[in-house]
Amino acid sequence: MQGETSYLSLIFSDEESRKLIFVMLAVFLVTSAYQTSVFYYFKSEEIIGKYDVPSWDISFENSDLNVEETQIIADGTTASYFLEIDDSILMEQSYVGFLNVVVSYDETSDNFADPCDFVSVNLRPEGIVAQWDNESNTLSGSSDQCTDILLFIQIYPSFDGSNVTVESDTIDEALDPWSNKIYGVGELNLEVEVNTQQRVEGPIPTQQDEEETVTVNWWLTTFMPMATQLDE
Repeated sequence: MQGETSYLSLIFSDEESRKLIFVMLAVFLVTSAYQTSVFYYFKSEEIIGKYDVPSWDISFENSDLNVEETQIIADGTTASYFLEIDDSILMEQSYVGFLNVVVSYDETSDNFADPCDFVSVNLRPEGIVAQWDNESNTLSGSSDQCTDILLFIQIYPSFDGSNVTVESDTIDEALDPWSNKIYGVGELNLEVEVNTQQRVEGPIPTQQDEEETVTVNWWLTTFMPMATQLDE
């Protein structure tokens, strides 16, 4: 131990040795400071960028499919209108977003001043996978004024046609929530009931109103999702 102390004392007692040691120490400190600054300042964005999750803009190319059916429904009876949704009406890589239904009728008895009949409709909550409990749904309705009855059902979760932004490592992962074929495939049953209303008897004789012509238009909105990576 005494020998080591004497050796260090000998080194630091020499002025040239002290200068050399101080120079080497200064070079070491400057080099360390430079490397630290490069790591934390010049390379920070590159290093942090390796751990960033890309953002994607998800847009939708929408298409509307229309199916129309007309039936003559007898007074006091209920008729069913069916819509079959399968791959034969869906384009490849397209998915079912939501459904609008328009039920229309006119007074067709040709009787003078004959009032509009009472028509009620009910879309049975079955047959397809859909958002049956969505607050925006309208699954039933009625009219006695010959006005259209409008129904709506949300089928694909959260789809409204508007763009959305998501974070995902890959484009496939970004599109995955919008690429589920399970929604909307199957058969829907719309029940339509007719109850005719007679004109109060007057001086002009009329025929008995025993039926009504009711037309149902199914408007099915489908979509094809597309993803575009947003700039950093």
